Amino acid sequence: MAPEAITFRGRQDGEEYEELEQIRRYEDFTTIDWIQESIAERNRRIREERARSACRGPRGEITPAWVWSQFQRLLSAGESAFVMTLVGVIIGINAALISIVTKWLSDIKMGYCADGWWLNQQFCCWEVDSDEEFCSSWHPWSTVTAARWLLYVIFAGVFAFVAAHLVRTMAKYAAGSGISEIKCILAGFVMQGFLSFSTLVIKSITLPLVIASGLSVGKEGPSVHVACCIGTVVANWFQKFSRSQGKMREVITAASAAGVAVAFGSPIGGVLFSIEEMNHIFRIKTMWRSFVCALVATFTLSVMNPFRTGKLVLFQVTYSRSWHFFEIIFWVILGIFGGLYGAFVVKLNMQAAAFRRKHLANHGVAEAVVLAVLTAMVGYFNRFLRIDMTEMMSILFRECEGGGDYNNLCQQSVQWSMVNSLLLATIIRMGFLVISYGSKVPAGIFVPSMAIGASFGRMVGIIVKAIYLTNQQSGIFSSCDPDLPCITPGTYALLGAAAALSGVMRITVTVVVIMFELTGALTYILPTMIVILVTKAVGDFIGTRGIAEETIRFNGYPILEQEDHSLDVAVSEVMKKDLTVLYASGMRVQDVGK
Repeated sequence: MAPEAITFRGRQDGEEYEELEQIRRYEDFTTIDWIQESIAERNRRIREERARSACRGPRGEITPAWVWSQFQRLLSAGESAFVMTLVGVIIGINAALISIVTKWLSDIKMGYCADGWWLNQQFCCWEVDSDEEFCSSWHPWSTVTAARWLLYVIFAGVFAFVAAHLVRTMAKYAAGSGISEIKCILAGFVMQGFLSFSTLVIKSITLPLVIASGLSVGKEGPSVHVACCIGTVVANWFQKFSRSQGKMREVITAASAAGVAVAFGSPIGGVLFSIEEMNHIFRIKTMWRSFVCALVATFTLSVMNPFRTGKLVLFQVTYSRSWHFFEIIFWVILGIFGGLYGAFVVKLNMQAAAFRRKHLANHGVAEAVVLAVLTAMVGYFNRFLRIDMTEMMSILFRECEGGGDYNNLCQQSVQWSMVNSLLLATIIRMGFLVISYGSKVPAGIFVPSMAIGASFGRMVGIIVKAIYLTNQQSGIFSSCDPDLPCITPGTYALLGAAAALSGVMRITVTVVVIMFELTGALTYILPTMIVILVTKAVGDFIGTRGIAEETIRFNGYPILEQEDHSLDVAVSEVMKKDLTVLYASGMRVQDVGK
């Protein structure tokens, strides 16, 4: 057979194989065969190399076809960077739009702007310097308290109904956080439609509605899901990624980093989150792609500047004072709270999920509406539950001298009533979070946990400040400068938020970096590390798993976990003792039935 015929036959076989490879799809709820994927990727590279070599002349001379193949190779090399950049830009734009719409919907429950219905309270009262000053352009819906309360509850119920109805009828995978499922997808589990365009659109629309309804859920987890949807949709436009499951997973990992980055304004924290929480098998190449995607997404969000304050998130804050060593005692208390909070919420939420699956599986819309209405009815009468959680954290994190005296929060004369309000906010929000997380709407647990930790931490900070003011001559406070404020309650709110987030998610380094990027203060890295260390120790002692791992176990998704195994356990201790034995002979049918 002539060499030309052999070459032609080889190309034909390669084209047929490529066509079959494009047609082949994994079945839904199956696991990817990574060995087969690696073989297919290797064969694809071999075919491309052979095709480029065949472009040279008979004696190896350079031809126009060879030049064109080298140009295509150069474009292919830069394709990954282009895709990561494009995904990051779209994630940043989407995050900015969601933040703007969420703020407007949250404010519309309280009133409207006379200068323009499309303006939220911040933009409507842009010329007002502080929260205490009167804003003539912003009008509440009524001057009667009962009417304002009723409208507040009605808005909450309507927002929850619209969101739950859209999820049920148009994109069932838009419900929940999405982090647990994405972890399984990155491990090779196939869930067709979970990262589809319809899920992206519906979750982007319903997420602001859910947050504005006042449900005790957050947008950070769903933001990761939305970002991964964007990464999948964009990557499918390019054949290099759409035909390779491995490369597609790299894009999803990078998108998850960008989702956390825009949610917290923390690009490095987003990259660490994708390493620590999302993907157990992480390569350096994937880390750099995650960093590029997170950086571009954060830069895009910064350029759009959704809050017109230069901040990427509402609760970004800076501190001008340092801390004292005697405060470590109280930080340990915050760490213990974080560990106990994580164990409590994870256990009770799994029980609530079991109840939901058994009794409320077909009533997702009604459940969401009832939860939103109950949350609004109860939360309206507490100053810290009435406002949006991100806005509440921005208030609790502030120093009193930096415009943080919201509703007399820093006034010593009402400090104990503030303690009561913060304690009630902590308990009530914790209860609503347990029953709300997992409902059939987009729902995250990051911000609610941080809000619970912030309210508890601020309460502890106020108590510590009161102890200092009544015992200034005590030796424990000898390091305090009498001419300067000694205790900053806002820092306790920040550390409490870190403890609660670490306790429920069981992540450590990521939380430290996120808190550092939120504050920009190197001074508070050590306090954050101490709190997270205590939180982890308490969680390890109790044996708590992260909420994402427990959700995976509850839903029965397959995932291989990297667990530490004991090597000093006897084989007899792990073997089953009561065995069911089938004998080769001498058994009757009734014996087999038993």
